[in-house]
Amino acid sequence: MTEGPRGFLSIVEVFPPSFGGAEKEPVLGLRQKTRDFVERVRRIQPYADVVLVADVKDASRAKFSPVHAAALLRDETGVDAVPVVTARDSNRQAVTSSIVTALSLGLRGVMLVWGDRYGEEEGVRNVYDFASLSEVVAHARGLADRAGGKCRIFAPVNIAKLDGARGVELAKSRIREGADYLLAQPPTVDAGPTLRFHEKILSKLGLKDRVIPNVFPFRDPADIEYCRKRFGWSIPPRMDEIAKGGEAELLKEAKKAAAGLAESGFSGVYVSTRGRPELARFILD
Repeated sequence: MTEGPRGFLSIVEVFPPSFGGAEKEPVLGLRQKTRDFVERVRRIQPYADVVLVADVKDASRAKFSPVHAAALLRDETGVDAVPVVTARDSNRQAVTSSIVTALSLGLRGVMLVWGDRYGEEEGVRNVYDFASLSEVVAHARGLADRAGGKCRIFAPVNIAKLDGARGVELAKSRIREGADYLLAQPPTVDAGPTLRFHEKILSKLGLKDRVIPNVFPFRDPADIEYCRKRFGWSIPPRMDEIAKGGEAELLKEAKKAAAGLAESGFSGVYVSTRGRPELARFILD
């Protein structure tokens, strides 16, 4: 797994191919959908040290396994692809199988997440066969060590909760148990006050070299408001003003935030492309 200049790691999130329910979309054109997925990633490959293959929470869709999709990308493009493994969806044995499969395929990293709960109306069972995400991280680190290969383990961190003892302990426990990097949410939405706040709190806690902030490209004012309500993100009013200039201005701010993270001495940037990998080219070029 290579890194960019000065060790700055550029991570780009992509979604694996998926299909709607049987009554909406037959699983046809699978080969073409797979080729489209590979080609879209190939076009942004020069800008990504790592491609993170997400595991989207959507019970209405049939989707590729992130492990399979990551191996496909690695084989077809040579990119360092990291699959997301979600504790919510599988018991201990199945999580073990996913991690061992990733290792056996030569993937050099895995992202472990707890996963938001499914609601009763979604008709899907929540598993959570581990006591905590830190336990999942420790389990994965043990498997990777036994396999003898070099494997980076990524896990999430909630920056908004690092002002409390519990949030700090959760973050540090994931590192203690074997996570190499923590990928952050909420995102660093602007190159001004949010970036400065994230730098200050992470530096204070001694986590700046282990936490990789997220850049999240908003679409318009309604999208910003949706993210405030849906995720509880604290997005400064400055972003509403920028959004009045349209998506192009919002993308420019995302680009400034990514550049600001590099200039501020962070270990990397994690870019959410929201199903549009081509955005990574603009943000990271």
